Amino acid sequence: MKGFIYLGLILVVGCSQPKQGGLVYYNDCETLKGWNTANISNEQAHSGTYSNKLDSIHEYGLTLRQSFAEIANEKIKTIKVSVWVFIKPETKGGMVLEVRNKDGKQILWDSQKTDKTNVVPNKWQFVTKDFVLNDSISKPENTIAVYPWCSGKTEFYVDDIRIEFVTKIH
Repeated sequence: MKGFIYLGLILVVGCSQPKQGGLVYYNDCETLKGWNTANISNEQAHSGTYSNKLDSIHEYGLTLRQSFAEIANEKIKTIKVSVWVFIKPETKGGMVLEVRNKDGKQILWDSQKTDKTNVVPNKWQFVTKDFVLNDSISKPENTIAVYPWCSGKTEFYVDDIRIEFVTKIH
């Protein structure tokens, strides 16, 4: 019996450090656990039944928001974002990376805009963007937010969002 108690204590103590390096977050719009609420639609989908629909009313989409301390023990060097997008003609928007310091002040804002890529309207296409960070940005107390943004009046769908946090440069 004592052996089981000790084993249980070892497992609890050993498993109490959930941070990892090189984490990957993924959302296929079929479940929203760990992400903010968003306008989910079954009008278009790259995989499954649902996607995140942005338009003139729903300007911002699924958002992953965490402090760097919650992501990894090491400094984050690169954030690799990939997403499938379906845009209407003249859609303006893209994927955004925003970083705020512990006081909530925005210290970084960058985006991969769909109108600056070779995305063709009315077709699902894969878009990627690597956001390279310096050490002053990826401080443990700073918070990141990664989200799609529709800055125009037309429809913009995103699906299968993948966000990878890279701690080492190879």
